[in-house]
Amino acid sequence: MRRSRRSASSPRRKSSSFDPWTVILHLLIAVIFVSAAVSIFRISQIYVDRRLAFPTHPPKAVLTNRPAWMSDFLAEQIVKSAQPIGLHSAFDRQLLLDTANALKSNPWIRRINQIRRVYGEGPGDTIEIDCQYRAPVALVQWGDYYWLVDGQGVKLPEQYAAEQLPKIMFGSDGRMNVRIIEGVAHAPPESGNRWSGDDLSGGLELARLLCGQDYAEQIRIIDVSNFGGRRDDREAQIVLVTQFNTQIRWGRPPSAKDGFVEVAASAKLAALQNIFRQDKRIDAHQPWIDLRFDRVTCPE
Repeated sequence: MRRSRRSASSPRRKSSSFDPWTVILHLLIAVIFVSAAVSIFRISQIYVDRRLAFPTHPPKAVLTNRPAWMSDFLAEQIVKSAQPIGLHSAFDRQLLLDTANALKSNPWIRRINQIRRVYGEGPGDTIEIDCQYRAPVALVQWGDYYWLVDGQGVKLPEQYAAEQLPKIMFGSDGRMNVRIIEGVAHAPPESGNRWSGDDLSGGLELARLLCGQDYAEQIRIIDVSNFGGRRDDREAQIVLVTQFNTQIRWGRPPSAKDGFVEVAASAKLAALQNIFRQDKRIDAHQPWIDLRFDRVTCPE
């Protein structure tokens, strides 16, 4: 009987064995690697937050679309109302929300377009404010004071005494910025609210109509004290007072529906333009002129 011989070319099988210490060592190395990576990330994040993203001064607020009519004083007031207090990270979104809420309560702000943090001298050290503002159209008198209002009659925060009016009414070029509306029947509301009254609405409508007209530069006051004929229904409802303390008896507001009673607003404006062209004075050198009817009248 032949004995079976193991082929010389066939390899011997090695007995497989499980080494738990090797597995533990590999796991330990992996844990150390992950922990180190997390620690490096955290240290980097702290460095960015404290050194790069956390400025040493509060962010500075700036107005990006300041209108030409806005004075330096008013711009500083608006910026001051929105200026953050204290230090904030460049990633602090709540800061932008707080700034927006502060601006929403400011009567000068009509609508907020955008608020964002930008890089000035450092990350997030500047807040850019892009808003639509309420442009003042007139100074409305009540008692001894005068308040600015916008074209919709919304009362703005600023009030002035009579001696302050020249600085408000005229620009640095000497041209008219805003006119006075006097004789309104209703008391002023809180700032940011609409000042009620058809008399004020009629005065504002006429103020907008006169705005920018060269021949209207001599008109200082829009008097609505007889609006609706509440004093005398035969007299002009709106009277314009010139810089010469003379009167232009305008009459009904421009949008009045009873056009058959008086000539149209366009005819009145054309009459003023003709008078100014001829006399260089909008009152034709008269104590008063009346524009309400087909022929301009004045004292005999």
